[in-house]
Amino acid sequence: MKNGLLQSVVAATSMSLMTTVNAQENSTLDIGRFAIAGYGDVTYINQSNMKDEAGNDIQNNVVARFVPIFLFQLSEKIHIEAELEFSTNAEGETETELEYANMDYFFNDNTIITAGKFLLPFGQFGVNLHPSWINKAASNPGLYGGHGGNGSLGGITSILGDTGINIANTWNLGDAGRIFTDFYTVSGPRQEAGDHGGGVEMSAKNGDNNNTMAFGGRIAYAFLPEWEVGVSYYSGKYSNDGDLNYDAYNIDINWVGSYASVRGEIFGSSAETEGEDDPIEVDEHGEEWVKDFDKSGWYIQGTWQARELGKAWLNPVEFVVRYSDIKSDFDGSIGHDFEEDAGKMGSRIYYGVNYWLEPSAVLKLGAESTSIDNEGAGHGGIVDDRVFLQLAFGF
Repeated sequence: MKNGLLQSVVAATSMSLMTTVNAQENSTLDIGRFAIAGYGDVTYINQSNMKDEAGNDIQNNVVARFVPIFLFQLSEKIHIEAELEFSTNAEGETETELEYANMDYFFNDNTIITAGKFLLPFGQFGVNLHPSWINKAASNPGLYGGHGGNGSLGGITSILGDTGINIANTWNLGDAGRIFTDFYTVSGPRQEAGDHGGGVEMSAKNGDNNNTMAFGGRIAYAFLPEWEVGVSYYSGKYSNDGDLNYDAYNIDINWVGSYASVRGEIFGSSAETEGEDDPIEVDEHGEEWVKDFDKSGWYIQGTWQARELGKAWLNPVEFVVRYSDIKSDFDGSIGHDFEEDAGKMGSRIYYGVNYWLEPSAVLKLGAESTSIDNEGAGHGGIVDDRVFLQLAFGF
């Protein structure tokens, strides 16, 4: 695995060295310039029998976030960026999270080397589309849990961020389009406390729980100016002893027209799990086994801008629809769910209308309905039909 990663990084760097276009000597960027960008949102959620992850009633269903992004131009080739998220929890306390903090080195006009904590280039939504003023819906696709909340639909991955190094390249093919490549190595996933396998924790933490690094990347082709198709891969050892592996892939499709857009992702992951069968005789050990715990899902989203009708009063109006579906599969048996996923697999549909107050400020009204597989388990068949009213802005 390490040799494959080294070859990928060396190949990416070698291709960069072969480029004939170097960074311009007379940069127009202001050295030492400090700037603040970011986004925020206020969201009202209406849902009967609303519960938190612990199953407690939620009395306050208005949430707010403020997410500043700090930018600093250290030199013509070095750019520093960090994002913080401030939000309130159910107890009214302020929570602070470091989304990312990294340094970009502009090796040449085609290549950027990033070091630090960064959002992994895995699919499109996590790295580019999840900010609330960019996300066309008031909630996240059903694939993604652990960021913004997904109600009873558990999500099968998170918006991935970790600490390490990434090499990004852009290859201009002229009229034929562009190729984007990313190759990275990061600290990698961890085994959830007390879990025998299958419980994979993806959140970034200091240090590593084993002596291996995870690696991955994304290769995308952009059929300018409307299409982009990308394929992403991620692999790493997650168990404390370094014996159990976690692999994931993502295929993203993006079409953006003059008045409409279609985006979607197909996700799949496999986590090796270990266990032991019940012994036949007392005081004996059962047969040990290693099996795969697979998760898969997809979503597709379409938008349409009413300004196509040519009526000035409809110019700010945009319609959104999105469908998500996720499943779990233990060793080839769809009917078997791990306890942590019981009642959390299923499908969700979202309908919404957006009103753009400014190019970077939007008022969203949306409704979504969730159909849970095996409703008798896990959440006990709690109704998960929600209505959103959200004000989101970027700056």
